[in-house]
Amino acid sequence: MASSQDLTLFAALSAALRISWLAVRDAARHGTGWFVAASVLSLCHALVPPAEVLLLKRLLDEIAAPVRNPQHLATALAALTVVVGLNFSIGYLALTASQRTGLRLGWHCRTGLARAAAGLPPHRLAEPEVSTALQAAELGIEPLSRVPGNVLQLLGTAVTAIGLCAAIFTFSPFAGVLVLSALLPTVVAMTFIARVEARGWPPVAAAQRRSTYAMEQLLQQRSGTELALLGTGDKIAKRVSREQRRKVALLDKVLAADMRWETAASTGTAVLLAAALWAMINSGAGAAVAAAAIAGILSGLSAIRFTGHAFGNIMSTAPQADSYYGMVAEPAIEPPTAPARRTRRIELDRLTVRYPGQPRPAVDGVSLTVERGEMIALVGSNGAGKTTTVNALVGIVPPEAGAIMIDGRPARFPLQPELLADVGLLNQEFGRYEFTVREAVELGTPRTGVGDAELWTALDAARLGDLVRTLPDGLDTQLGQQWGGVGLSGGQWQRLALARICLRDAGVWILDEPTSAIDAEAEAEIFAELQQNKENRITIVVSHRAWTLRGVDRIYVFDEGRIVQVGSYRELLDQPGRFADLFAEQLAGDQTGRAS
Repeated sequence: MASSQDLTLFAALSAALRISWLAVRDAARHGTGWFVAASVLSLCHALVPPAEVLLLKRLLDEIAAPVRNPQHLATALAALTVVVGLNFSIGYLALTASQRTGLRLGWHCRTGLARAAAGLPPHRLAEPEVSTALQAAELGIEPLSRVPGNVLQLLGTAVTAIGLCAAIFTFSPFAGVLVLSALLPTVVAMTFIARVEARGWPPVAAAQRRSTYAMEQLLQQRSGTELALLGTGDKIAKRVSREQRRKVALLDKVLAADMRWETAASTGTAVLLAAALWAMINSGAGAAVAAAAIAGILSGLSAIRFTGHAFGNIMSTAPQADSYYGMVAEPAIEPPTAPARRTRRIELDRLTVRYPGQPRPAVDGVSLTVERGEMIALVGSNGAGKTTTVNALVGIVPPEAGAIMIDGRPARFPLQPELLADVGLLNQEFGRYEFTVREAVELGTPRTGVGDAELWTALDAARLGDLVRTLPDGLDTQLGQQWGGVGLSGGQWQRLALARICLRDAGVWILDEPTSAIDAEAEAEIFAELQQNKENRITIVVSHRAWTLRGVDRIYVFDEGRIVQVGSYRELLDQPGRFADLFAEQLAGDQTGRAS
């Protein structure tokens, strides 16, 4: 009965074989010319050692001939000189062609992964394991791009060994078999190296991912600046060092085992080759044959000894490459280029959402209705269920019970693309895309060819147009100081995010704390704009500021996942309850202001 270790080894070898095939297939498709060149050059380089045996034997025979034929001697010398002289050149050209093949494969893989990530629906991107898989896939692209070269190296080794065997077999069959068997120690070593690396590389990769994440916090402008102001960047630097130390310790164990097996394999290979030479000498083949065989075997030995390293690279790449191929195999959604419909009515009917592993629902039996032309607000303390309700509405989290009705029809989970296209969501964790202003705003819509007039309208609606007009290149100004561009304040970044929603011009606007980083004057202007132009859309606002709620049609007050109050600002202001408790301090200021 097979042991679990044997099954693990078999799985690792199967994964390596599968990844080798996929990488070679993609390299042949997307770097055809260079892959063909690398294959031909690798084959030529692999045939050099057996060719050296035959050509050197011929040259020595011509030298030892009783009557030398100058023409034959010159021809033999020229042929051997060409093969020996081109050996290093062919090897270098084969390596370069493999590298250029890898560059094209890497380009293809990064493009494929970017498209796969862009095509994932929101609910998939919200899953932690998907984020981890995307990071692993991105980290695996670089080693994956080297796999075709490693495969060609392995095949070249086999060709070299078989060619040497065939060349020497004509002189001494036994010696030829021994030369071919010189591959066996490497094959055995590769098997055990595969077992070591199948166990060792995943924790090495995990330590590297943690180190890379920590390093990014120091290198990125926002987090790096915050850490510098707090004076705690050194803590992150120590974390980087700690994870790197853990990685080195884990890697040392893997490489130590590799070295032991590589040493054993090299020793075994040397012994078998020595036995082959000894068999040839004892066969009476003569000095010329022995010299030719020695030269060919020594030349082939350098190719054979790197076989384990190439195989180890493939083995270590397999888990990350699996993540890459798993991600690009995900079916992508194709959002419409523009909203094909305008939502008229949204109704939540006893909606319940529970996060995995949590004893209580995050949203428990929530019911509300909003129609086109209305602006409603969701309020409550942190964790009350507001954002979860919004996430369920846009299809990021699945409902456990209840229904989401859009224009009288139940919405399936995940949200259909045509419904998602009619939603503009601005959440608290909005993106700070450090591109040009034009590119950052255009991310609000999948449409292409957006005109300048539309961009300025969106920027003016978000109260950012005046600032952009003062920038050196206007709409084409680069943002982000790390790129040599213009730095923006938190409030300005938030207005830019709001401009994307304005440009999208969807039928449903969902704004989760849309003005949290904006000054009071600009906030008043933005909310006035929202109320003035609400007639052609549904507007849902999540807010913690009482005074911004004055103009909304209805306020839904959340507490512990339930709606506990519903009413207008004035209605809730005049009655005791959760709303008054939440905004007591703000309402006191409002009352003081009215009295004065």
